[in-house]
Amino acid sequence: MDQGSRSRERRAVITGIGPLTTIGIGREAFWAGLLAEKSAIRRIADFKSQISNFESCHAKHAAWITDFDATKHFPPHRLKRLDRYVQFSIVASKLALQDAGFAPDFALSTEHSALRCGVSFGTGLGGLAHAEHQHTAFLEKGIRAVTPALAFQIWGGSAHSNIAIEFGLQGPATTNSNSCASGNIALMDAARFIRDGMADVMIAGAAECPLAPLTFAAFDHIHTMSRWQGDPPQHAMRPFHRERDGFVMAEGAAAFVVEEYEHAKKRDARIYAEITGWSLTNEAHHMTTPRPDGAPLRAAIQQALDSAHLRPEQISYINPHGSSTPANDAHECQQLAQVFGGCIKRIPISGTKAYTGHTLGAGGAIEAATCLLAMQNNWLPPTLHLTDPDPLLHDFDLVPLHARDEKLTHVLSNSFGFGGIDSCIVLSRIP
Repeated sequence: MDQGSRSRERRAVITGIGPLTTIGIGREAFWAGLLAEKSAIRRIADFKSQISNFESCHAKHAAWITDFDATKHFPPHRLKRLDRYVQFSIVASKLALQDAGFAPDFALSTEHSALRCGVSFGTGLGGLAHAEHQHTAFLEKGIRAVTPALAFQIWGGSAHSNIAIEFGLQGPATTNSNSCASGNIALMDAARFIRDGMADVMIAGAAECPLAPLTFAAFDHIHTMSRWQGDPPQHAMRPFHRERDGFVMAEGAAAFVVEEYEHAKKRDARIYAEITGWSLTNEAHHMTTPRPDGAPLRAAIQQALDSAHLRPEQISYINPHGSSTPANDAHECQQLAQVFGGCIKRIPISGTKAYTGHTLGAGGAIEAATCLLAMQNNWLPPTLHLTDPDPLLHDFDLVPLHARDEKLTHVLSNSFGFGGIDSCIVLSRIP
């Protein structure tokens, strides 16, 4: 496609960031958390006041947001209808709207038709953890102990529905549930709604609150989570490390204001980046094991580059899925090398889940927030805890241990989920 045709397309840009994470809530606190180069991962025993009944699991670590007070954001009558997953979704959206410079009351101004503003959200598990707690109450005390709101709290779509209600958004609204690729797909869908003329403003993002005993045990049972027992506890999650043995489960969310480019320019909004490319493939192979030949994953990477009209050498930085599992980290790097060829040696790649833990469906959204702030500040995030890289990955610049200053123009962010879901997005600096 020539540049003239591209300039006439409706373009999707990001004008607001709302992180709600284990290393910081809000843009400034999240950025400070990234700069601190410290992980939020802790032993489960440290969370005794909030997490219990995990003693029988082999995995002994998690990352929990300890400074979130829902009563500061919702009145009592509203709060009793919202589980933690939806609370995160709404507050992250509010933070994104505030960051984007919309009215102090966070309502879109009257010049914006409510029908032109929508929501695209994602989650892996939705309200499952809340349902688990409610089931325990039901078994112990009967139906009268169950909240009357449970029926509409537990489904994933409660995120976009409640965001729409909170801010009066009447345009396209959806919540996808595509495992750990959900955040990327939410951003992709928001960009498509804008490109196709269905909306001018979208709140996009993802949220996850999975830390409940049965949910945690289910992931532990299939050996996807780290069983690290040593010190420091933060080293339970070590993307690309020689001795990596799985991820650490965490909760969190991130939301964004995604706008049509001319719409953003008209209101003189700060633009973090443009969503220039995206992709979605399925490996059609296994629920948890990567397809050995890697063809659909390579196709996803290549499709994202093609849709952004970029050559591999134009990518400044890659934020990988980097889930810290023995098979997936090496497999992802192998497929990146196949697509990027020799230039992969000079493109920095860092696994940032070591900061926050793995937030499942929210992972891609939190990583997008990391990428946007990295682009804004000419900064390369590090792969924390990478003291001994996998020797099979010696050809890769994995940005071990500490950040570097570097200008980023085009960033590729990968998210892969159970069921063989592969999704990539490209974020580009506006010239």
